[in-house]
Amino acid sequence: MRIALVLGSGGARGYAHIGVIEEIKRRGHEIAAISGTSMGSIIGGLEAAGRLDEFTDWATGLTQLDVLRLYDLALSQPGIIKADRIFGAIGEILDHVNIEDLPIPFTAVATDIVNHREVWFQRGSLEMAMRASSALPTFITPVVINGRILADGGLLNPVPVEPTTAVPSDLTVAVSLAGRPNRVRPVSVAIDSDDEDRETLAERLRRGMSGLIDVGLFKRGEERLKEGESADGVEPAPNGVEPTSTESADPGEATPLYEIGRLPQDLNTMSVVNMSLETMQALIERYRAAAHPANVTITIPASVSGTLDFHKAAEVIEVGRRLAAEAFDEAEI
Repeated sequence: MRIALVLGSGGARGYAHIGVIEEIKRRGHEIAAISGTSMGSIIGGLEAAGRLDEFTDWATGLTQLDVLRLYDLALSQPGIIKADRIFGAIGEILDHVNIEDLPIPFTAVATDIVNHREVWFQRGSLEMAMRASSALPTFITPVVINGRILADGGLLNPVPVEPTTAVPSDLTVAVSLAGRPNRVRPVSVAIDSDDEDRETLAERLRRGMSGLIDVGLFKRGEERLKEGESADGVEPAPNGVEPTSTESADPGEATPLYEIGRLPQDLNTMSVVNMSLETMQALIERYRAAAHPANVTITIPASVSGTLDFHKAAEVIEVGRRLAAEAFDEAEI
């Protein structure tokens, strides 16, 4: 079976793509085309170039100290990491190949952050395409190619299905790295369009959005008050007794309709930036998936690893392999 493979963005969780590719090959399927964003472009490009095994051997041998040594800090630059050392190592594995010379059709997706446009790399330096596609804002410095400032492709297309549609294939397999434990199934399989009920795009979007919007956030305080409990722990007035005034000289004394909690002690600026980006990408991904669904979607839980946990290759690869096997068994492929 000829499979069009779509590999999403998500930092170190992208090692799971390796496990998915290994499972595809184990089952005897052919990869007909690959598109990738961010870490997906790196793993996908290495597979298209026939160099993924070499990269896997290198990545699984990295310790946390090795990873820290690869981070060439650039605190005065528009990104914490220049990533020259990382892509220097990847470049040695790739041996400076061009995309048009790859045996498998490949597309790396980046974002033009000045013109707000999606950019597809289908020709030219594979290494440079990977570099542009994976320039995660605030973490990795963007690159300038042909006068355009390019950053992570996941900003506009976290799981880029569209580039693979031009290549004939039997099945499209997409790998998302934005899974939310306890709220999103690890694996989902799309039904063939010939057999599915003719639900509207609007309905698909509505269902896709339902897991992202907490419509009850500001209602819970009101519900507690209706049930006889005040939000600040003070008993409400008995039935039939009206308070003497609804105003307070001190705004802080007013009964709140929601509770103000404390931020986690381990929450830092980069964590907030990362979670904000992931929130945005999750929303975009669901809209994109509704318009361009894959036949099989494998979703890697976000809890598998942190965005920068690049020393956990072996365990993340195994998660990808296991979830791919479950998805393929369910889809009977």
